[in-house]
Amino acid sequence: MAIDYRNVGSEPPSSPNTGTVSGDQHSDRKSGSKRWIILGAVALAILAVVSVIVVGLSGGSDNSGGGSDAIRAVHGPTTVNNGVPSGYTRDTRGASTAAVNVLQAFDQASQGRIDMNDVRSTMIAADPGAELAREIELGSNRDESGDVMNTLPAAVHVSSFSADAAQISVWSMTTTQSDINNTGTVAVSTLWATTDISLVWQDGDWKAKDWSYRQGPRPEDASYPAADSALGGQLTAGYYTFYID
Repeated sequence: MAIDYRNVGSEPPSSPNTGTVSGDQHSDRKSGSKRWIILGAVALAILAVVSVIVVGLSGGSDNSGGGSDAIRAVHGPTTVNNGVPSGYTRDTRGASTAAVNVLQAFDQASQGRIDMNDVRSTMIAADPGAELAREIELGSNRDESGDVMNTLPAAVHVSSFSADAAQISVWSMTTTQSDINNTGTVAVSTLWATTDISLVWQDGDWKAKDWSYRQGPRPEDASYPAADSALGGQLTAGYYTFYID
């Protein structure tokens, strides 16, 4: 039998003679109250589910508290033009990010994926040092190949910093994959190296002035670094990476 909910919770009439409620009316009142309790419980359950969904979509709890550091600052890049990133904050984290991206941009240029002229105009100082100038020449005018070479920073150390210049040491692993004599068989190799990159602040961004490169150390040789080495100093944390087509 269909249930009519139109009168749920309505007040039952009092007895016209005695002013008291009959047994059936008392039962109806209890039934109405029970229905309200059930409906209220259902409403609260729905509200709870909606609240969980809203919190989940908003990324968690309210971070309006003064001591919260859940969302940290991004130090660049802010722009990627022709595959070349730029736009870094004028601080140690911005300089560290720029140094890593310089290394990675040279890898991309050496594979012909981006134009070294774009790297030169965007990431390099007006008067690069001899070693960096040599690397620019080696990576110029490359045809794109099917080989892959990616450099991943394992550790970054800020050796010195001012508002106008920074010295950044990057310990990195480079992985290469290449087709052996176009046979369809690939070879993969890895190389650990350290690159010291000198940066200057020019035209509102960090630019590479010069660098020095050396192989090593391998991970098994770096477990207990010397206190005065780059790996023995304070390392930069908070690194993320991304791909650019």
